[in-house]
Amino acid sequence: MTTVGIYVDGPNMERSLWDSGDVAILEKIGTLLVEYGSALGKVIEGRVFVDEGTMWRSDRTREDYDRWGFVLVESKSFRHIDPRTKRVVFGKSLTDPSMHCAVVDRLHDPDCPEVFVLATGDKDITIVLDYIYEHGKKASVLGEANSISSYLITRCDELGFGCHIVQLVDRSIKARKERRAPPMEVSVEELKVTDAEGRPIDMRSYVEERNVRSNQLNPNNIAYWRAQGYSERPPDWERRAKKKRRKDRMG
Repeated sequence: MTTVGIYVDGPNMERSLWDSGDVAILEKIGTLLVEYGSALGKVIEGRVFVDEGTMWRSDRTREDYDRWGFVLVESKSFRHIDPRTKRVVFGKSLTDPSMHCAVVDRLHDPDCPEVFVLATGDKDITIVLDYIYEHGKKASVLGEANSISSYLITRCDELGFGCHIVQLVDRSIKARKERRAPPMEVSVEELKVTDAEGRPIDMRSYVEERNVRSNQLNPNNIAYWRAQGYSERPPDWERRAKKKRRKDRMG
């Protein structure tokens, strides 16, 4: 039977799912990953890579990982002094390289999983995907809809690896307007890319949509100004952009 290993970028999933409001998924992410991995084969191991500064938004998330036997792998986080508050805060950590090295090392073991399920949206994981491909193994990437790298999606497609979006199907514009709460029960069938109305769309369309949306949110891009009715970027675009940012912050 095909063996499966699940490797999770803990801080990435915590931050992205919390920011998107998908708390229902965040609190059951361990269960969802095991369900998804079990559809590919027999899950033989699960690791969640965190750092000493990882903030658990919900205790249920960690409890869910523990329930399924995930091993927490903690790495160091660099500290620095915030110039505004003068407090010592956590900054960059060794979580990503720790996860990358663990997967690459595992590829040299006789009992290495045949399929790696990698939960992250960071494009840096593409280097690891190349190693997995070169060793004749398979991979499937799962990332949060609003933060997964477009390049990561494209690279998965080029290598023939799976790439799926973690989001709630009912989390659509229509549902938000009607203030419908997303369902608390989520399953592996809901790991997919959808449009605003919850209809499945293909990866290529999703990448194009993400690129257009990101350009229209970037004041340095002409698409941003054309979306606001300008034919070209105005000469004083920097001043206008700063003014809009101040306005947005004030509410």
